[in-house]
Amino acid sequence: MSAVDSRSVTIALPTISLHFGLSLDVVQWIPLAYQLTIVGLVLSMARLGDMLGRKKVYAVGFLLLAVGSTACGLSEYFWLLILCRIVEAAGGAMVLANGRSIASTLYAAEGRGRALGMMSMAFHVGYIAGPSVGGLLVDTLGWRWTFFMISPLALMAGYMSWKILPESAGDKGEATIDPVGMFSLLLVAISVILGLQQVAKSGFGSLPMILFLFAGLCFWLLLRVEARVSAPLLDLSLFKIRMLTAAVLSHFFVVITHASTFFLLPFFLQGILHISPTRVGLTMIFFSLVIVCLAPIGGWLADKLGSRLLCTVGAVLTVLSMLGFAYLDGASTQSTVMFSLMLLGLGWSCFQSPNLSGMFNAVGPRHIGSVSGLSLTSANVGNAMGVAVGSLLFLRWLNYYGLEGAVVPPYTEWGANPEMFIKSFQNAWLVIAALGSVAIVTSAMRGRETKKKLE
Repeated sequence: MSAVDSRSVTIALPTISLHFGLSLDVVQWIPLAYQLTIVGLVLSMARLGDMLGRKKVYAVGFLLLAVGSTACGLSEYFWLLILCRIVEAAGGAMVLANGRSIASTLYAAEGRGRALGMMSMAFHVGYIAGPSVGGLLVDTLGWRWTFFMISPLALMAGYMSWKILPESAGDKGEATIDPVGMFSLLLVAISVILGLQQVAKSGFGSLPMILFLFAGLCFWLLLRVEARVSAPLLDLSLFKIRMLTAAVLSHFFVVITHASTFFLLPFFLQGILHISPTRVGLTMIFFSLVIVCLAPIGGWLADKLGSRLLCTVGAVLTVLSMLGFAYLDGASTQSTVMFSLMLLGLGWSCFQSPNLSGMFNAVGPRHIGSVSGLSLTSANVGNAMGVAVGSLLFLRWLNYYGLEGAVVPPYTEWGANPEMFIKSFQNAWLVIAALGSVAIVTSAMRGRETKKKLE
């Protein structure tokens, strides 16, 4: 469900930008509103699942997803669409925060890597359905149906969750929501994103620096609060575990590369290669086709070999795929794009399930909910940062090559000077590859997995 929603809306972004008359730096708030809401809520929703029961929160999340997605499709104004995306994201946070915890609890004794691999496979079945169906809907019924199609599926998923899943919960006695920690974390993410946007518009100046300093202040407050409360939202003691810290950092930088790429790629395919939304969707599913086939194998190998080798190989393949995107130009074919996407999918298959398995194996049962929320928070901060970083890099390179001002013209007008846009895409992906290389280092430095766990 999360994947269908994410990828179908990504395909629709260029069309939505034309419908509302928005530039790229404004339309990015459609995915950003979703990701930032999840950043602010996912740890608290994981904690709420520990308090009330993970199954209850998980099932109600699907109901909220259905309501929010329907409201998005009905929105006549951009600001209303953003508000409805926040509602939809609240439901998404409830689902994402508890799904992995439920699976990890059910398969705590054995097979956890394979179970997480199956979840990754299911996630990428959604990544296949999202772009292909979303692109077709944009071309036929309109972009609003990329939201409408979510509602019946979400209702069905919520009903099945309630009927089929057993209830599970963490340590109810110590669980609290920690609103100060939640609000501080959200302010950190929002301040950084706004700062990056200001850099994209006007370069480094006083306002971006103020926003970054405010983000640092909020982060300091977050650390102070979490160190003092009895049941912190973000358990800082978990970061004493080398495996967990390295896995979180690796996940963060790999996700940044993915988010930046999947934000930029539809604009490249439609603006440079002049591909229709339907063909864009069919092109992008090759990333997920590889993962659907190989993710369970990656999970199985994680149970056998541990996470360090597999995650390092996955990070290397991710960087190589970014270099492949950096060589795309106006003469590139769909096959060339598909190859880089398949290489990226291979990297994710090697990385994701082993990385998650290593995180869960590093802690005891009472910390499963916290680690699930922590992994999702790092992923969603990375997703939000990736969108902002992709937009920033593309816009700043456009400024470097002669585009005046901060507003990017509609992609339908890029044919007047395609070389400027092609070079900006290429250089943006080179910088993204450099960011992804950090994950190679952190994956290699995580150390071997041991049976010792933090209880």
